[in-house]
Amino acid sequence: MKLKDIGEVCSFNVQEDNKIEFLTYDSRKVKENSLFFAIKGHSVDGNVFVKDLLRRYKNIYVLSEKEHNDARCFKVFDVKECMGRVSSAFFKEPSKKIDVVGITGTNGKTTTTYLLRSIFKDSEIMGTTGYTIGDRLYKLNNTTPESLDIHKILSEMVRCGSKKCFMEISSHAITLNRIAGVDFKLKVFTNISQDHLDYYKTMDNYAKAKLSFFEKSDKKVVNIDDNYAKNIVDNNSITYGFFDNADIYPKRYDFGIDGIEMDLSVFGKTVYIKSNLIGKYNIYNIMCAVGVATFFNKDLKEIENGIRNFKNTPGRLEFFKKDGMYAVVDYAHTDDAMENVLSTLKQIKKGRLIVVFGAGGDRDKSKRPKMGKVADELADIVVVTSDNPRSEDPDAIIGDILNGINRKRDIFVEKDREKAIISALDMANKNDIVAILGKGHEDYQILNNKTIHFDDREVIRKHWKV
Repeated sequence: MKLKDIGEVCSFNVQEDNKIEFLTYDSRKVKENSLFFAIKGHSVDGNVFVKDLLRRYKNIYVLSEKEHNDARCFKVFDVKECMGRVSSAFFKEPSKKIDVVGITGTNGKTTTTYLLRSIFKDSEIMGTTGYTIGDRLYKLNNTTPESLDIHKILSEMVRCGSKKCFMEISSHAITLNRIAGVDFKLKVFTNISQDHLDYYKTMDNYAKAKLSFFEKSDKKVVNIDDNYAKNIVDNNSITYGFFDNADIYPKRYDFGIDGIEMDLSVFGKTVYIKSNLIGKYNIYNIMCAVGVATFFNKDLKEIENGIRNFKNTPGRLEFFKKDGMYAVVDYAHTDDAMENVLSTLKQIKKGRLIVVFGAGGDRDKSKRPKMGKVADELADIVVVTSDNPRSEDPDAIIGDILNGINRKRDIFVEKDREKAIISALDMANKNDIVAILGKGHEDYQILNNKTIHFDDREVIRKHWKV
């Protein structure tokens, strides 16, 4: 790509016809013939590295929202927006060569992407657990990466012959313009409940961020049961919900520990659905996936088979069994997600429900007592422990959770997460369910400034020898 082309994309004048071979927003990855996007991040401002980079390299160029006294630096109004546009052009507009479906909402995004990948064999996913290329899963630092990374990944998917990408869109990605330059074929809304108030401060701000992803002209799939749906639903929407005012709704449903069975009305046609997933909220996820599949005119029989053949999402109601006892690992880390999981498990349990959970440090503190209240109301035994405490004192986080718990018995506190899980597993009798919540698929724990390897599922396998 030529520097002149970048000037045209980002609306600045440049006479040089120099070739740009590399794009980066990471100062450590700059080399000759690079274009460096000087982004002001949450903790690091890329502009502080510009002077040194210009001194070290002759043929590099910089885009920034700040003035830098060098002819190789170009000031732009929005460097994130420019990075998206330039990245799209640099990688030859990959989002126009693959059907990109953006899925946003507080809960359900990950499971929906996995369901859709089971329905569409020529598809990939990008989100919380990483991104796929064929049979391989690669990790990501964020649910939705920076736009440069998105376009690069999409170009790899196109090169490998993939036809669709089902992408989770986080609220931060919308607010921080990580999805600039992406051409979405379809946009999906699952739901909105409290999350990320450490960043957005109010539910209104958080909801506005989510809803700003949608414009009137967008083709959409919308959960019409959610209170916020009325802000975006229109004639371009495929709707789903539990009532017959939706395009897709269950005429009959039943679920137990072995899965879901239902008769689903899809634009007036009845489809029999059998799934390994459990719970009412997974019925929502299934309906969402069906809505997306019908948008692409997928055969109803293929949709049915894709849902039937799907086993589970990593770290989402992932079950383990030993001698009639059950353990389940789930990513639920908000009070709403915890309520969904625990109320589902309470309906199917034959013994006691034991819950192990904590809350993340340096994140929304107001949800901690609410999480405690949900556990107090729905579980028979509560074990409060650490999640990712980050720079906060784990005891202080646990104290915030305990403020929402009123019970005086069957409540245990163990700061060490591994010990907490083991103690809960040891409490279990036949038919009991031990729900270990908060980290799901994660294989690490962040303790102050240190990240250690830790996986809830490994603790279960090792202790129960399963």
